Order: sequence, then C-alpha cells, then structure tokens
Amino acid sequence: PGLYPDQIRAYDSVRRNGDLSVRVSMCLAGWGFGDPAQEATVQQRVDYTGVATGAGDDWLRFDTVKFMPDGGVGDRTALMFEPYEGEPDNYGQFVVSERDLFNNVAWCHDRGWSIDSHACGDRMMEMAVRAYAASYDRRPDQKIRHRVHHAYLPTETALQLMREYRIPALATIPFLTNLGESFVTSLGESRAARMLPLRTYLDAGVPLALASDAPVTTHNPFVGIYSAVTRKTVYGRELGPDERISREEAIRLYTSDAAWVTFEDGIKGSITPGKVADLAVLDRDLLLVPEEEITEVTSAMTVIDGRIVYDTLDR
Repeated sequence: PGLYPDQIRAYDSVRRNGDLSVRVSMCLAGWGFGDPAQEATVQQRVDYTGVATGAGDDWLRFDTVKFMPDGGVGDRTALMFEPYEGEPDNYGQFVVSERDLFNNVAWCHDRGWSIDSHACGDRMMEMAVRAYAASYDRRPDQKIRHRVHHAYLPTETALQLMREYRIPALATIPFLTNLGESFVTSLGESRAARMLPLRTYLDAGVPLALASDAPVTTHNPFVGIYSAVTRKTVYGRELGPDERISREEAIRLYTSDAAWVTFEDGIKGSITPGKVADLAVLDRDLLLVPEEEITEVTSAMTVIDGRIVYDTLDR
C-alpha cells in the first residue's frame, strides 16, 4: 500500500540515523484506500511534499502515487468485462470511478508524479492504461513512468497501449502459485490460465517486471521465479503452461528490467562497474537446480553498498 506522512517521516528518521538497511522507493498513498478522511486530503498531502517522482537519493526516494481503483480476483471484487463463475450479475466493482481515475491520473501527471495503479480486473486494467495514455498525449513527460500493478488480465487494447506508450506491467507472479487455486474458483480454469501472462507481455513488446506484493504473498523472489517458470499452483495445477518463461528471463525481470521501471537502471539491476554494490551469492546454481528445488534457493551471502551484511559461506 501507499505511505502516509507519518510513515514517510519514520523512513526518513531511520535514513538520517544511518540505520536504513535496504534501499527504499516510496509510494504515496493516493486514491482507493477506503478512508474518506484520507481520500479528501490526497491532493493536499501530495502537493505538500514539494517534490515529485525521483526526489531523494540512492537509499530513500519518492517513486509514485499509489492508486487502488478495484479489488481482487479471489474475493470477486476486481472489475471485469465478464462475470465471475456462478455469479452472472457480478462483474466486480469500482473502488475509484472511471471519471475520478482519469481526473486523478491527470492531476498527478501534471505535477510530475508517476502512478502505480493496482489493477486486477481486465476492465480496470484497460481503464488505467487508457487514463495513462490520455495524460501522455496531453502532456508528454519522459521523467514519468506510470505502471500497472498486478496486471493480471491484459486486453488486446491494453497490450497495444502499453507497448505504444511504454507502460510497464508490474506482475506479482508469486500469486499464481500461492493464490492460483482461488483464481480458478473465481474465474474458472480457462480464464485463470490466462492470468499473469508473462510470455504474452514479452512477445507483445510490453515493458515487464516481476514483484512479490509482500506481505500479501511471500517476498521470496525464488518463489516468484518458480511460479514464472512452472506456472504451478500450490496444488501442482498448471495454469497456462504456454505462458511460461525461462529462468534467465525471470531473473532479468526481477533485476535489471525492474530497475528500469523505477528509473534506477543506471545505479542497480546488474553487477556492473559504476553501479551500487548490492548483490547476493546464492547457495546453489539457480539455472541448474531441478525446477521443484527453485523455491529452496537462498542467499549464502548478501552484500549491500559493498558491505557484507549476511554471510554463511564456509571459507
């Protein structure tokens, strides 16, 4: 979720004390979080920061304004073009109306803020992408990179606009493993198999990155890589095996391509001279272990900013 002023202040306090142990890109809480008092003050809070996307340093920076315009698939509240299984009148819901979504996207865009929109339903995803495209058409800005969070079910229109306007899909791929059975229950196996279509995104030329959405699911990237490579739920059901990607592609989508989404590819995302020295030494070869062991991969040594902060290697 997005952050409120007291939470931003807490991060800044830890940063000032030199105790921040990971690099943080902060999303401001925008519209759709369910508190009327907070909703009424979004514009004021965003304006009072006095900054925009990219402000900060390599450790703590402002990234986006977070929107929550629809719900989820498992609880049948994501906004869909087709109804949920067994509920012919249930197409999900608007948490933020179409009019408000377009207006609020434009308001943030004009102030230099990238937007991260939670969009689980295909109808909401297309709507968010159209709102982004409209703002780009009206006022092009190369320092803004709006994105779609979750990005479960892209329509052909969404894919076309995302490719044309370079709108990234931030796919929370561990959901396919950890929540995949709930997707089948809500949508049926055929539609569930089309969710989080990584191969479709890549083949369509859409910018793509992988993420966890922790704590909703595990933050463990190796669970995400397993999910991307196998397309298996916790019960072993394969959902859309034609949407599998390779291990090499999954690693890239968690690292260099993810850094591009947040304008940080110049400082991180690859082990390259001149970039920050953040890296992990794994306890086994991620490219060679059997598929079912991918989730067991872990870090044997972790380096942050050139300092070893975790080490189990036997030298």
